[in-house]
Amino acid sequence: MEKSGVHMKKNVLSMIVLGIAISSSTVMAESGLNNPFLISNSNPFVKIQGVPLTRSARLSGTGNLHGSIQTSISNSFSQSIKDGESILLDGETWNSSFFFSYGVTDKLDISINLPFLRHGKGELDSFIENWHSFFGLPSGGRTEVPRNRLDYRLLNEPHETFQLSSDSSDLGDISLLFSRELSQSEYRLWTLSAGIKLPTGRIKTLSGSGSANVSASLHYSNNSPFKTQGWHFNQSWGVIHNSKGELLTNKLRDWVFFGSSQIGWKAREKLSLKAQIDYHSPFYSSGLKELGSFSVQLTLGGTIRLNKRLALDISLSEDIATDTAPDVTFNFGLRRTF
Repeated sequence: MEKSGVHMKKNVLSMIVLGIAISSSTVMAESGLNNPFLISNSNPFVKIQGVPLTRSARLSGTGNLHGSIQTSISNSFSQSIKDGESILLDGETWNSSFFFSYGVTDKLDISINLPFLRHGKGELDSFIENWHSFFGLPSGGRTEVPRNRLDYRLLNEPHETFQLSSDSSDLGDISLLFSRELSQSEYRLWTLSAGIKLPTGRIKTLSGSGSANVSASLHYSNNSPFKTQGWHFNQSWGVIHNSKGELLTNKLRDWVFFGSSQIGWKAREKLSLKAQIDYHSPFYSSGLKELGSFSVQLTLGGTIRLNKRLALDISLSEDIATDTAPDVTFNFGLRRTF
């Protein structure tokens, strides 16, 4: 199982290097710095339902192809028991997304997201425990269980059980997004998107839900929210309509609301510092906080324009609504124009 994890990491690095090598066009200086982080909740039982990645209202432009390679490393530990249900989340998830947008016209984009997921043992357990100890933060039971293990477990009485305790790597659920610009002014943009998630992942590896869903979202971007240069703001609101999959079919909600709010400041010519909050309503009608509570996570970080052709995202996500998202997620991304 160790070899599977090593191979997955090597594959991710190889694809990132390949993405850099084949790109030859330039990146718009402001578009990379002003975009929101392309992230979503990495709770393993939520991730399979396909919360759409956050995006800007800015479209690609006729004939332009924009690509992003995003890798998130999430470490989780949480356990709950209530009313015939129980859940244990103890492990680490690598999520790599390859997101491409093509401008059909100046006002119409088509996008595709190709996710790859690896679930493995919690290699960051020691670091996180020491972090909590140093700052006097509660461990949430981490110190009472063995380190460096993978145990994602779910019980839904009377008949449904699920457990993943061996490393797994797999293609996730591919999603398509169609975006249409609604209006544009000097600083403001409004865009409407419609998406579909396809059941290309597998439930036994926790890479997919086994069903499709559709979504609709509204995106707003403002490159001068305070009437002064250097600041930018991105906002998204959306809804997802779920179809019954292969897990928790009696608890999956038909409709889920999601959103994202981000503010950014251009601290240097090539550096933008950002704060982003992502949130969504529960996917499941459950008494377990991990499944049945409103989720909120805070992401802090920045985007660095390395040169005219390459922008780098680095950020850290924390679960503000405790146990509804991973304890900590490290996010890295590259943005290019092909």
